[in-house]
Amino acid sequence: MADSKPDIVMSGNEAIARGALESGIGFCASYPGTPSTEITTRLLEVVDEFDIHVEWSTNEKVALESAAAASWVGIPALCPMKSLGLNVASDFLLNLNLSGTGKGGLVIVVCDDPKGHSSSNEQDSRFYAKAAQIPLLEPSTFQEAKDVTRYAFELSQKYEVPVLLRSTTRLSHSRGLVRTEKITKREKKTREMPERLYNVPSPHLRHKDLIEKMNKVEEEFNDSPFNVGVNIKDGKLLILSSGISSLYTREAIHELEFEEIGRMNLVTTHPLPRKPVSQLLEKADGILFVEENDPFLEEAIRSFSVDMKGTPQFYGKMTGHIPSYGEMNTDVVINALKELTGQLVRDPRRVEHQSIDPVVERPLTFCAGCTHRNFYWAVRTVKKRLSGKLVVAGDIGCYSLGVFYDQAMDTMQAMGSGIGVGSGLGQLHKFGFDSKVISLAGDSTFFHACLPGLINAKHKSADLTFVILDNATTAMTGFQIHPGSSNQSGNLQRVDIEKIVKAIGPDFYAKGDATDIPSLIDLLHSTVQKEGLKILLLDSICWLEEVKRKPGFVGTTPVKIDERLCKGEKCKICVVDFGCSALSWDNEASLPSVLDQVCVQCGACIAVCPYKAIVESE
Repeated sequence: MADSKPDIVMSGNEAIARGALESGIGFCASYPGTPSTEITTRLLEVVDEFDIHVEWSTNEKVALESAAAASWVGIPALCPMKSLGLNVASDFLLNLNLSGTGKGGLVIVVCDDPKGHSSSNEQDSRFYAKAAQIPLLEPSTFQEAKDVTRYAFELSQKYEVPVLLRSTTRLSHSRGLVRTEKITKREKKTREMPERLYNVPSPHLRHKDLIEKMNKVEEEFNDSPFNVGVNIKDGKLLILSSGISSLYTREAIHELEFEEIGRMNLVTTHPLPRKPVSQLLEKADGILFVEENDPFLEEAIRSFSVDMKGTPQFYGKMTGHIPSYGEMNTDVVINALKELTGQLVRDPRRVEHQSIDPVVERPLTFCAGCTHRNFYWAVRTVKKRLSGKLVVAGDIGCYSLGVFYDQAMDTMQAMGSGIGVGSGLGQLHKFGFDSKVISLAGDSTFFHACLPGLINAKHKSADLTFVILDNATTAMTGFQIHPGSSNQSGNLQRVDIEKIVKAIGPDFYAKGDATDIPSLIDLLHSTVQKEGLKILLLDSICWLEEVKRKPGFVGTTPVKIDERLCKGEKCKICVVDFGCSALSWDNEASLPSVLDQVCVQCGACIAVCPYKAIVESE
């Protein structure tokens, strides 16, 4: 982040962080979520250097509320989150848009995840800008990621509205050269709080004010230098793109040697800059829309063009020329261009132009020694004991991989939904529902979104077992701290999960050890059969976190296979059912083997083998 290097290789996320620093931010609040996490992580690295406040908040709604408070008193604030996080924050956002953000400036960065690489869906968050009627910006290059962030702060400060900056996975995580500017020292000074930071009793008048602001923003967007057009000539096929799709468009045109095809990239995508768009529509015979994920621009421009005469032919997701799902890439654009220029006959059976993918698909699995695997092994065992009459309502975290672990997890929706779903299922026995219910959450998710559902379960006397897998970190996104983490520093105080759950007054509470599979099975089996709200707090270990804190750290139980006792092909429980990634299969010997370079020496597999063929080695 040094000022002395004008050109630096950065990821899109790092460029956004740099743009925020160049804008003089003083406050950043966030909750970790891929693909947005690195923005806050990068800013955490320079807290002392630039004297800024950066925090991991308990959830995205709290993060946005905290950032808004900073902006209200004149401190420029950044609030990065992933797509699903904006769902959590939307309740506050759709009030903040009316009450305003004050003079500090507030930029919300949302990183969407087309194809759901690390998400439970592939939502398009741009519609929040339309719902909230706030400005939306979509950088398409690493340089734009930095520059557009700076512009977003200028826009927010000028109109006192939150500005939504949207990235997607490939822009956030790929890298390129970025020309930087000097970071000036920010004055440590606050303003008086604005008056009337509420919308009642006349929210419709605040709405009217917001519409007037957005009309002025549209006028500004009409002349934005970020909206770049190339080779726009009369009577041609033109490509209109946004975000990272503009790079795919450029690559496709270059590969096909269609250099005469015109293209325009829109960065200011809401409100729609009607002036340059109308000029585009007047020139083109056909327009191909290339964007991720949904036909956001396509729908807006189709609607806008209704009042125009002689509009061009539109192609895109709504006509099937661009897929309506999945991730955009160069091959998709190439196929669409070939089809529209007559080089490719449309036929669903055709073999599309597609680069060879060198990546071998492998099933998702837990890390070697992960105690979440131990928990699901226990769940599967208990489910067999109960003749299948057990439903596991899961949640978001590393333990989400339970859906791949012999489908040991039955539901997995949004953060905090496990306990909410369990609260509902636990009240259905009067309707004939006869399965036992386990709701599951990790420690970070517990603080993020589980308390309302847990309180509801207690209040409604729901019959369920709530299991908290406590490994004292936010492991899924890179070991960020949360209120229950053990490695707090500075003014941060650890919040004790046990005290919270005991205060709620469960009908049964116990602590367990997720590293001890036999005792875990017995505890889980006995607990689910009790009546009422039961809470189990399981001490878990993230071995990656342990190694991060203590490089070279391994457990105390090295294991080996006793070939005399192993049943080989007749069993394979250790490698197929338990599935620890440190256990492999030796085809020549027809026996399992231990990958010593992967094994963390946790010893969990010893309890799994029914023939006691996995033993502690000396």
